[in-house]
Amino acid sequence: MLFLLFLLIVCALICELVSVKNALFHVSYHCRPSQSVVEPGEEFQILTTIQNGKWLPVSYLQVVQNLPHDICLNAYLGHFQSDPTVARLYSSCFLGPRQKLTRRIKASLPQRGRRIISDASITGGDLLGFTSRSRNVPLFYEIVVLPARVEEPALSRALGGFLGDISVQRFILEDPMLTIGAREYTGREPVKSISWKHSVRTGHLMVKELDHTVENTVTVLLNVEGGSHEELERCFSLTRMVLEALEKRGFSCSFLTNAATAGAIGQWNQVSDGLGAGHTRAILEGLGRATYDVREPFSSLVNRAVLGARDGQAHVLITPAPLHKGDAFLAPLLQQSQGRLFIICAREDGMGSQEVRG
Repeated sequence: MLFLLFLLIVCALICELVSVKNALFHVSYHCRPSQSVVEPGEEFQILTTIQNGKWLPVSYLQVVQNLPHDICLNAYLGHFQSDPTVARLYSSCFLGPRQKLTRRIKASLPQRGRRIISDASITGGDLLGFTSRSRNVPLFYEIVVLPARVEEPALSRALGGFLGDISVQRFILEDPMLTIGAREYTGREPVKSISWKHSVRTGHLMVKELDHTVENTVTVLLNVEGGSHEELERCFSLTRMVLEALEKRGFSCSFLTNAATAGAIGQWNQVSDGLGAGHTRAILEGLGRATYDVREPFSSLVNRAVLGARDGQAHVLITPAPLHKGDAFLAPLLQQSQGRLFIICAREDGMGSQEVRG
């Protein structure tokens, strides 16, 4: 009887030593967001996976996951701590042999900006609960919160009138189209596009290839110099409103800013002409990453716009403080755009937006 008891004690000690040594052996942990770009307050999921890849159980496993400090966890009943720099999500579980646990935690972020899901630490306990071992799990996932949408009916109407004038001017030319060549008729083109002159010359039906001599293009400028944080947040939201209005009306647009940005897109300060939801989304992501730092003076941003613009290129300028047509540094931009300049100021002192036209 004593021998059996001794044998059981020896076996328990061996199992204890093995469990201590292999507490985190073949134990993996991963955490990622379900979306990398979200709206303010939009619900997304934090996906966590814990897996025990060995044939021995893990009697106790604790995970401490670092999350953005202002994250809101919806209906999460576990232990959660937050301070001004980081939030910590605590969870624990038992893992059986070859077991995998997956959790989906509903979350949201309230304000524009770039957030990081960073490292986690995992702690595995021994079989008898006497000791434990810990390991750091390096993680790095970005979540970009876009600028909030704003409703500005009066500004929307004024902007719509400005864009409407640009569209009309595009078609008041006697010949807004330019023939740049000809290609073989495929049957998908309208009959009126057939060039009989080219067809006779080649012996095959040919259609004219046309190009617009004047395009619906607008350059959007965002200045962040000279504004408070609240005013700059309003600038970001107003810029979003302008970009979505251009996309809705089918305008091609380019974008320039003197705002610094954080994260993967690096020194982002210019986006070339483009059209469509993907183009707009790329600019909006940059606005979500934008900080309050100024990369260059406002005057340099205007000079950069003038150097890159075509004659008559329309411009929409978003800035924190009111501007006036008589401001000296605006003169080259007014001349280059032939007066087609629409200015939006974010400062709410009775001058919410202005329009400047030559």
